[in-house]
Amino acid sequence: MNLIAQLKKYISRFQTFRKTNELGRFHIRKIFYLPKISTKQEMRVLFLLIVITLVSGLTLASRLYLQMTISVPRIGSSYTEGLLEDPRAINPLYASHDTDRDISRLIFSGLFIYNGSGIIGHDLASDLDISTDGKVYTVTLKKNLQWHDGQPLTADDVIFTIHTIQNGQFRSPLRSDWQGVSVEKLSDDSVRFSLRAPYAPFIENLTLGIIPQHIWQHVTPEQAPLHEANLKPVGSGPYRFDQMRQSKDGSIQWYQIMRNANYHRPGPYIQKIIFQFFKNEDELFAAWHRGIIDGFGNVSPRRIAEINPEKSLLFSLHMPRVFGIFFNPKRASELENAVIRQAIAYAIDRNEISQGQQQNKAIPAQGPLPWLGIGTTSLVYAHDLEHARTLLEQAGWKDLDGDGVREKIQKKKTAKQPAITTTLRFTLTTSDSPDLVQTAAILQRQLKNAGIDLVIEKKAYQDLESNTIRPRNFEMLLFGQVYGYEPDPFAFWHSSQVKDPGLNITFFSDKKADKLLEDIRKTDDPDTRNAAYRNFSDIIVKNLPAVFLFSQDYLYVLPTDIMGVSPIKIAFPADRFNEINEWYRSTTRKFIWGK
Repeated sequence: MNLIAQLKKYISRFQTFRKTNELGRFHIRKIFYLPKISTKQEMRVLFLLIVITLVSGLTLASRLYLQMTISVPRIGSSYTEGLLEDPRAINPLYASHDTDRDISRLIFSGLFIYNGSGIIGHDLASDLDISTDGKVYTVTLKKNLQWHDGQPLTADDVIFTIHTIQNGQFRSPLRSDWQGVSVEKLSDDSVRFSLRAPYAPFIENLTLGIIPQHIWQHVTPEQAPLHEANLKPVGSGPYRFDQMRQSKDGSIQWYQIMRNANYHRPGPYIQKIIFQFFKNEDELFAAWHRGIIDGFGNVSPRRIAEINPEKSLLFSLHMPRVFGIFFNPKRASELENAVIRQAIAYAIDRNEISQGQQQNKAIPAQGPLPWLGIGTTSLVYAHDLEHARTLLEQAGWKDLDGDGVREKIQKKKTAKQPAITTTLRFTLTTSDSPDLVQTAAILQRQLKNAGIDLVIEKKAYQDLESNTIRPRNFEMLLFGQVYGYEPDPFAFWHSSQVKDPGLNITFFSDKKADKLLEDIRKTDDPDTRNAAYRNFSDIIVKNLPAVFLFSQDYLYVLPTDIMGVSPIKIAFPADRFNEINEWYRSTTRKFIWGK
């Protein structure tokens, strides 16, 4: 008997049962009599019909639910990142190394912010007007902005931030960026910036994190660098300070921040972010393998093989930075000789160095701005060891004692004065980063082949920055230059920047280069700027105040369940957090009402 016939028979029996019921009505308790009036086969059919009805109903309900809702990020979860340095000044005015800048980016907001593609957008600002002569920028703030402590954020805070930077007593490393800029309040939510001369990259200055006047207005310049608010900051960014743990020696072991529920942009969705700090990369990787941390940045090429693409996301972020050897002729007089600098340039095999960094997508570089596609024509120092040796021979540098290192006998100034033998030896100072230490070892071997002896000096980043770079206390420095989204080589190469806090660490001075750097700042025409970049690059390569080696991407590791992450281009490592308000680790569904 087919299913339809079974169903008809069952209905007929049920109707008969109902008619013979004492009240002619069917009570729900009578359902228990069904097995008595039905055969086993009929009960199986009934059960099958019930299952089909339930499954169909659930399927229909599920389809309707999916059609009427959309998947959206859900607030919750946490994320833990590993860093190699503990913070010292979580303050946009003083942040001098990556850890300070990283956490500052999460706690403070600027007027504008770059997205993951390197395109400028609004942060605290709702509108921007630029005068036709490029010298006046009028910024309107969003309504109802708040600090993490609930106080209102107004134009007064913006003006206070800029004036604090411009006050030389506060010794902010950003002071040179704001020289020649005046700022005035137009209303509680409007500010005007006036420049003495047009400055095309000025828009990037407006991404500076704003600090709260009500917290800092009574802090003296002497108190500012060590003030409690540098480690327990109040900002207006997507995350607020929550707690930290310090060891007995005062160093910070971990640092926790929580989502800002009153944030002025969408999100954030991740509830809690924790930073763990490690002494070296080996300790960091060990913690990552044990699941103590979820992610980390600045991955070394030698550790790439440890990252399983099925368990982790590896982002390669384009970054405008170039690594090279920077010469200081004031500490090593032999470097004043252009022939020696040229010999060094020819003795270096950039391809070998880049291959050692290939996992970080290193690209050999000849000039200071390789990521712009600006190279040189005839001024290329291709690897030519024999030519390097010839240059040194012609300059009077010979291996007199057969030890592989060249010497030179200096002529006597007087008959009584003994001859002086000078060895062609330099100290190469660099960071203790494994990548740069590896590069230094390659350079040491390559230059030894030409008869130049390198003594490698490794320093921790903080020590390198404060005791080596700022006081220009080195002979040769292996390090990197990082540029912004709007490339401006002025601070690195203009003759006015040879003293701290300027970054012209090679004491390079050239009138034509100065004029080009000044012109680059005044024009926003791409063709004019590119021509100036090219001419400037040629001057640098010709004079060789530095030998450029390679440019490199920034590698960043995140767990696979992190969603909403889409960075492509950054200027500083901290920029990986520019859109962290859109990150999430879980989702929920939201009903769609209307169109």
